[in-house]
Amino acid sequence: MYQTQFLKEQLKSISNHILQPGDFHDKLVPAITAYTKLLFDIGKIDSEESIERRHIKLPFGDAIGTFWAANCVKEVLRTQRFIRGLYLAIQDKLAQKSGPIHILYAGTGPFATLALPIMVHFSPEEVQFTLLEINETSHNKLLDVIDAFDLHKYVRQIEITDATTYVLPNTEVDIVLSETLNRALITEPQVFIMLNLASQLGDGVIYLPEEITVNLSEKKRNETEPRIIETLINFNLDKMKEIIRHAERNQWVFEEIKVNIGNVEPADLYYTTEIKIYRDNFLGYEASSLNLLERVKLDEKDAKDLIFKYYATGKPGFSAHSENVLIT
Repeated sequence: MYQTQFLKEQLKSISNHILQPGDFHDKLVPAITAYTKLLFDIGKIDSEESIERRHIKLPFGDAIGTFWAANCVKEVLRTQRFIRGLYLAIQDKLAQKSGPIHILYAGTGPFATLALPIMVHFSPEEVQFTLLEINETSHNKLLDVIDAFDLHKYVRQIEITDATTYVLPNTEVDIVLSETLNRALITEPQVFIMLNLASQLGDGVIYLPEEITVNLSEKKRNETEPRIIETLINFNLDKMKEIIRHAERNQWVFEEIKVNIGNVEPADLYYTTEIKIYRDNFLGYEASSLNLLERVKLDEKDAKDLIFKYYATGKPGFSAHSENVLIT
């Protein structure tokens, strides 16, 4: 019991520093470092175990391996902004209704990294979580983490499931949280998790992150920041409603975006990613691994009129092609 209380006190102290207002402060990096060590020690993450490094391939993207999912906590601004965004969303919901606020957290990894600091700031009467994770190794480590902190009272349900096809047992959900994404929305199933869940829920639900924007951008080697040429997708609640409205049997359809790149050199074309988690919690260029450049792949080097489209088959991401050539 003493050990559990000590762990909770550590988590509360870490959480206080993460939730502190402002973009950056001198307690933030030490807090994230301490949080990482705490979770890695409890979860017994082993970088040498092949099963912990193995991704699970799904029709709508890869569920990353336990080791890789665990390492996401190390990204300082990413962890700060997501946790703080969730905290503010819960506060807003509690101002609208009495608790408990029900949060559906899809793709928890081995730690439910974004949930734990929240649990020690609210009571079980204020917040309840449903935790979804497809990776059995991550799921088992998550159970150990919940046990170590004795946070069972905050957990309504934990399931091993594919969140891209998960059927909700009930629709009493206030907040949907998923951090199952990569730069430029490649590889991972974020888009399809959110579409699946949103297609089953009514109005008034907060989705975190609120908006993911992928732009076609130009960046020359000697420039410090990219220049946006065209926005390819603003993936937010309005876009989800639009896609769901035009879907048949959950076959999600994405529009084609035509762009004339003019005199831009194909070698200078990149996808750039901006993420609004909630309110003023934002991740921009190079703030995290989610915001790194992703090069546009073009076989036809002289094409000026390009067509971009997001797709799911095999590996999610954008295709870019001219009128006559398809690039995958």
